Amino acid sequence: MSAKILQGEEIAKRILEDLKKRVAGKQLKLAVVQVGENAVSETYIRKKEEATAKLGIGFELHKLPQEISQAELKRRVEAIGKDKTVSGMIVQLPLPKHLNQQEILDEIPREKDVDVLSSASFGLFALSPFGRSPVGRERLAILPPTVGAVSILLQENRIDLKGKNVVIVGAGRLVGLPLALWCVREKATLTVANEHTQDLASITKNADILISGVGKKGLIKGNMVKRGALVIDVGTSVEDGRSTGDVDFESVAKEAGFLTPVPGGVGPLTVACLLRNLVLL
Repeated sequence: MSAKILQGEEIAKRILEDLKKRVAGKQLKLAVVQVGENAVSETYIRKKEEATAKLGIGFELHKLPQEISQAELKRRVEAIGKDKTVSGMIVQLPLPKHLNQQEILDEIPREKDVDVLSSASFGLFALSPFGRSPVGRERLAILPPTVGAVSILLQENRIDLKGKNVVIVGAGRLVGLPLALWCVREKATLTVANEHTQDLASITKNADILISGVGKKGLIKGNMVKRGALVIDVGTSVEDGRSTGDVDFESVAKEAGFLTPVPGGVGPLTVACLLRNLVLL
């Protein structure tokens, strides 16, 4: 078997072309806060900057030192959030370990939270599909960008999650956690593996749909994949200046029925969905 490769770039181009028409004549600006140096983060930031330039959306990068204090970072994020010229903002993850990540993310105003990472935004995303929202009346009009990207990829290829065995490897705030909540909403049978999971291969081999978002090169190999499965690689690491995913592409492509590449798969769609959120908020 040779897997069908699910490319995201062409779909992302269509989304960006549509957004370009919708933002014409509007004054929008995306602000990004980066703390310290991180090769993967810098790759993502560059992609976001390139995409905003294509749409005529302003872009503002606030690059802050690794050793910044919790109080100072909170002050800076709060100030950016209050800037009326900023339409949407991102605190690029991961943050240095000495910082309380969620406390910082909660300084992002919900109306500017394009990544859906503040407690207020994520709470609406988590609860509104199942009934009334935490504030009693609102539903979140946007999806976390990774969820939006995977959702579009599945829709484009007419793949339904309902009743499927889905395994998500990684439970982080950007990928695993929001995707897990979304899979529950879509009536999938879900397993989430993390760094403490024993015998990972015995779990992944049962997956009809396997999603990996760890950021560890070659984590998922062909002998860990059910024949004919859909494998979605959302992990990114940088080696010698090149982006690579969690999936050992060559071996997995021989077993999987469908496979997303890195780069060119979920990544471009995630950026497009983030900018769509900016327009919708």
